[in-house]
Amino acid sequence: MSETQTLNQENLDLSKPINFAPRELTLFKAELDKQLAEGKGVDIFKALRNAHYLAEIDRRIANVKAGRWTEHELIEVDDDE
Repeated sequence: MSETQTLNQENLDLSKPINFAPRELTLFKAELDKQLAEGKGVDIFKALRNAHYLAEIDRRIANVKAGRWTEHELIEVDDDE
């Protein structure tokens, strides 16, 4: 059986199967559809990256809405002195 990889791995090897989370697969298809509609060809790596990053943004927004977040104090440093 061949080794699979997920979208969050660096240096994707398209000769191996890729495991998509459901949201990533939806976003990947949408990106491919968008590229095809533009008529400039298909960039698989761009579609993979966009699917991964947009799905990660969705996950983080869902975590904030569910109350799973950490507040950090912003400490400003004045470098002019």
